[in-house]
Amino acid sequence: MRRLPLKVLVIVAATAVPQGSMSALQTTQSYTIPTAYSVTTRMVVKDDSIWFVESNTNKIGSFTGGTFREFDIPTTRSNPSDIAVGANGMLWYTQQDANQIGRFDPATVVFKEYDIPTVESLPSRITTDDQGNLWFTEHYGNRVARFEVASETFTEFPIPTPSSRPSGIAVDSIGQVWFLETQGNKLGLLTPAEGTITEFDLPVDLAAPIDLVIDQAGVIWFGGRRNGKLIFYEPTGGTFGIHDIPGGGAIAGITVHKTGRVLFALENLGKIGIFDPSTGKFKIIKAVLEESKPYDIETDDEGNIWFADMLKNALCKLDGQVLSLLY
Repeated sequence: MRRLPLKVLVIVAATAVPQGSMSALQTTQSYTIPTAYSVTTRMVVKDDSIWFVESNTNKIGSFTGGTFREFDIPTTRSNPSDIAVGANGMLWYTQQDANQIGRFDPATVVFKEYDIPTVESLPSRITTDDQGNLWFTEHYGNRVARFEVASETFTEFPIPTPSSRPSGIAVDSIGQVWFLETQGNKLGLLTPAEGTITEFDLPVDLAAPIDLVIDQAGVIWFGGRRNGKLIFYEPTGGTFGIHDIPGGGAIAGITVHKTGRVLFALENLGKIGIFDPSTGKFKIIKAVLEESKPYDIETDDEGNIWFADMLKNALCKLDGQVLSLLY
């Protein structure tokens, strides 16, 4: 266990696009992860803690009240790639190189690992549903998989498009499973009751999306690694929409703030994007003055914005009040 002082306190310049510009002053707090070169790419908020995977150092980490804790994953060189909160506060994560999903109990500090039926499936993203089941994508296995916690059993659903390279995944309010096909350039819908998969061609070519999020209205948001676009899909109308991100950029993490605004990390530009669906306006901010590489983004119960900075090997916190200053 290690308590770290605040390392970075910076001023954030916020730009309103495309209608001119405005400036707001805001602080970003940066906390260095104890283990160097952790390559922290995914995190999740649980109660008052930030939990994250350290892909390069094979650990699960937590940050609570200024204190870091790190836990070694039993299988060495497992390459954890994503993390989610399950029933009873359990943490579940994908282990790409070990071809496993893992469970970690924060109360007892006990791990348990489960082998995925399809060999070399390269599990990518993971999420949970209202029944406490786990859903994850098999990037090389070309499947969407369910893990039923009660029976500890897997069910795998082959994706119709060959070598689609599924990535981001989320479950909507009625239990439907949505996922992205990074190479197939499609949005997929799995209906668990029927076990059927429906695919929708994306409205832009070669978008290479990796992560998606569903907002309070059921709209699905995601962005590409190419073309600099924020894309949405409205299931009720069956229609896509596209917004050009001012200045472009590759989206490496996306979430929805409690205000309904869509937040995303622009990894290659070192910036955070904010989009207001009600007005159709973007704000693009440089959250850290120095060079940075934001990857993944989440919000806590207080509305603060958290993102992982791969370049600085740090977790960064942007006060949620920045949104009231910007809009």
